[in-house]
Amino acid sequence: MTVNDFINQIEQALVDKRQVQNAKQMEAYLKQKFIFYGLKAPVRKEIFKRLWTDHKEFIKINWKPLSLALWQKDQREYQYITMDMLSKVEKKLDAEDIIDIEFMITHKSWWDTVDFLASHCIGQILKKDKELMYEKADSYINSSDMWLQRTGIIFQLFYKEKTDKDLLFAQLESSIGGKEFFINKAIGWALRQYSRVNPTAVAEFIDINRSKMANLSIREGSKYL
Repeated sequence: MTVNDFINQIEQALVDKRQVQNAKQMEAYLKQKFIFYGLKAPVRKEIFKRLWTDHKEFIKINWKPLSLALWQKDQREYQYITMDMLSKVEKKLDAEDIIDIEFMITHKSWWDTVDFLASHCIGQILKKDKELMYEKADSYINSSDMWLQRTGIIFQLFYKEKTDKDLLFAQLESSIGGKEFFINKAIGWALRQYSRVNPTAVAEFIDINRSKMANLSIREGSKYL
C-alpha cells in the first residue's frame, strides 16, 4: 500500500459518513474559515480507531508524508485525522520533525489545530532539548505570526512540575499588553495550568503585572487560585 492508497482509503471513509447539516453547523462554529464533511468527533474517532487497528505499523512509518498530504486537503476532518495520527506518535517526535509541525501551525491555522500542535507536538519536542527550547521559545514569541506567538506561550502547558518557570514568565511578560484575543486567552490558560502546581508564583505574577494584563488573562489565570 502506498501513501496515496491510504489517503484514498481515509477519504472514502470520511465521504461515506458525511452529514451536510452537521457540516453547516461546524463551518459556522469556526466562522466559515474551513469546510467540513460534517463528521462529529465520535464518528471520526471511530474511523481512525479502525484505521489504526488495521494499519498501525504503516501509520507509524509513514506518519510524516501522510500528515503533510492530509494537511493540504480542504475538509477540516483531514486535519483532525492528522492530529489523531500525531497523538499516536507524539512521544517519538524530535528536533528533525519541528519544521513540519511548524508548517502545520502556520497553515490552515486556527485554535482547533494550533493548540494541540503547540502543547502536544512542539511541547514534546522541546521537552527533550533545553537549548532548542530556549531558541524556539524566543523565535516564537517574537514571530510576526500570531499562532507561533500563541505556541510560544502554551508549549509548556502540560509540563506540570517540569515547567521552566522563568522561561514561562518571560514569555508571558513579552506578550501582555496587547488586545489580541487569542494571545490574551493563551496567557490566562498558561497561568491557569501552571497554578495547579505553583499557585503562589502565579498569584505573584498576576499581582505584579495586573495593571498591564487584559481582564481575560487575569480571569483565566486566576481560576484555580
